[in-house]
Amino acid sequence: MAERISAYDPQPRDAKAVGRARAAVITAFGRTLSGAPDAITKALLATPGVAVSGGSSLVFGTERRTSAVDAALINAAAAVAGSTASPDAANGAFVVSLFGLCEERGKTGQEFIDALIAGAEISRSLAPALSPPAGQLGLALLGSVAAAGRLLGLSPSKIAAALLMAGVANAGTPAAGQGGPEALMVGQSLRNGLLAALLAEAMDEASCNQMIEAEQCAAGGGLLGAEALDLLAVPSPPGADLWDQFDQQAGAILPRDDIAPLFERLETIDKVKDLTTVSRLLQGRGARATPKKVVFAPRGTHEPEETNWVP
Repeated sequence: MAERISAYDPQPRDAKAVGRARAAVITAFGRTLSGAPDAITKALLATPGVAVSGGSSLVFGTERRTSAVDAALINAAAAVAGSTASPDAANGAFVVSLFGLCEERGKTGQEFIDALIAGAEISRSLAPALSPPAGQLGLALLGSVAAAGRLLGLSPSKIAAALLMAGVANAGTPAAGQGGPEALMVGQSLRNGLLAALLAEAMDEASCNQMIEAEQCAAGGGLLGAEALDLLAVPSPPGADLWDQFDQQAGAILPRDDIAPLFERLETIDKVKDLTTVSRLLQGRGARATPKKVVFAPRGTHEPEETNWVP
């Protein structure tokens, strides 16, 4: 698998393929902004040690910048929360999780789009090699590791190690030793267990019950056929206008004046040279200084300045 990821040779892409990737970005970013105020997202941000400030990757809808890893955690969670139980929620999470890495490493919008398309194509081609067969989350994990490995220029052996440590190549296999992959998988599992308990503590009962009900409704559902293997299948509802949908979703967290410029920037994201110009528009209201209140002097206490001006 690692050899095939490393040897992947992208084919020339037409305007239709690039336009489809842009639409996936707009839809995924809109869902993430919509999910930014969700209980799970707020709980993650309120948990000590998670998404510590000091990095260069933006947590969408906030002023907080953290590491690419923690930004992927928060933004992917928000993307799922904003997907309203869509079976393609993991696809949106795949899209936004790579943005922080590109931003941290100073990649361009074109490189971001190329990484997304590469991850989606590689995941689709390698899906039959996974055993047991991967679900939508497994495909998203495979695609993200593949895309990140290519973005970082990893060698085949390093890609293989990344696949192992992420739990892609041996999904469903219990840890058998004490080496790096097993140790990291166990550590991640225990961290996730503790994190889940802390998040449940931070959330209210209604939100927890809502989460359980959504999981029960989604059980057994999923995309079928070839579309299920396509990580850039982040469609809008039938008949929905992309702008109207994005405007409504982004309005949950962003100032009105920033939504149209952000949409326009995402429509041409492959032309963007500096992704921080995009992430600045993704920041929430808290990132902006509160306008100073104008205080007028009491009547009669302020004398007008002398002037020679004659009307």
